[in-house]
Amino acid sequence: MGKKTITILLALLTLNMVSAQVLYLDTELSTHFDNTEHTGSDVGESRTVFAVRATPTLGYRFDNYHSVVVGTELLKDFGSANYMDSAKFIAYYEFNNGKYAANAGIFQRNKLVGEYSRAFFSDAYHIYNATVQGVALRHTGAGGFAELAVDWDGLYSPQTREKFRILAAAGGKFADILYAGGAFSMQHFANKSTFYGNVVDNLLLNPYIGVKFNAFLDFDIRLGALISAQRDRRTDEGWKAPMGGELFLRMSRWGVYVENNLYIGGGLTPFYATIGADNLPYADNLYTCDPFYGTTHKVYNRTGIGYSQAFAGDRVKIKAEFALQYNGQKLFCQQLVGITATICPTLYDKKNHKK
Repeated sequence: MGKKTITILLALLTLNMVSAQVLYLDTELSTHFDNTEHTGSDVGESRTVFAVRATPTLGYRFDNYHSVVVGTELLKDFGSANYMDSAKFIAYYEFNNGKYAANAGIFQRNKLVGEYSRAFFSDAYHIYNATVQGVALRHTGAGGFAELAVDWDGLYSPQTREKFRILAAAGGKFADILYAGGAFSMQHFANKSTFYGNVVDNLLLNPYIGVKFNAFLDFDIRLGALISAQRDRRTDEGWKAPMGGELFLRMSRWGVYVENNLYIGGGLTPFYATIGADNLPYADNLYTCDPFYGTTHKVYNRTGIGYSQAFAGDRVKIKAEFALQYNGQKLFCQQLVGITATICPTLYDKKNHKK
């Protein structure tokens, strides 16, 4: 291939990239209320989370599929004396052709497509940990989805432990109403720079099979297993493998829903109260799940009644829920309210010459 041909190809490629330039603003504003009344249970005390989060980002898309995004995530707890309680940097590269996508950097957690139950992440965790620091690869299509992500959320330093998590999920439809899939998490909870030998491995696998159909109400019934393998390398206890079965049922119509989630099995947080080499309990630093999955009474049932609906072309989403939680001994309750508004105006489009 001659130099002239190469020059022409490079010129055409550059022209195509320039013609597809788009500058856009992507901003999400969300308010979250999560009130847990757990006092008297074996999983912790009552807690109220009430916060507003703003995520303004500026994106530059080129060549139709490639984007670079820079912005910030600002979070304010209601009633706090601080002007701002948390400010996090957002910066990532994204490839997305509608079927395959990839992210690298610090990006919003809602870009993940996997189905992760509350045995992986609690409602409060999603409020305070709305970004992923790492990489994610995902595929979505008419038949199903698959993703692999690495989230590095702990720096090796005198103040913080080195922590990272590998997430994987996949699922698909069969015979119109049947579906199956699974989710996996491998968490590496390591040392601070001030000590050694206090590494904890925490693995959780959730295979499931389900059915979705409509009979006046929309039904979603799913049966799955929660299989855990955990090890504290600081002790000689070896691997612990708490596990159990989970049955999920949801009925909905017009945005109103009733859902019930029943877990029967061992407590999934055996090291929750363990004191580490830094004289701090592992607690929520290790476990990010709904704390009731750590119950010692072999059963956890959560029944929620709520309303979830999207308006204005999915730009405004509202969810409100009242939930009863049973840990094998007593009833406890939780109230959730979430309102999210998103705008994504195009500031400049080189191809269409519009602002």
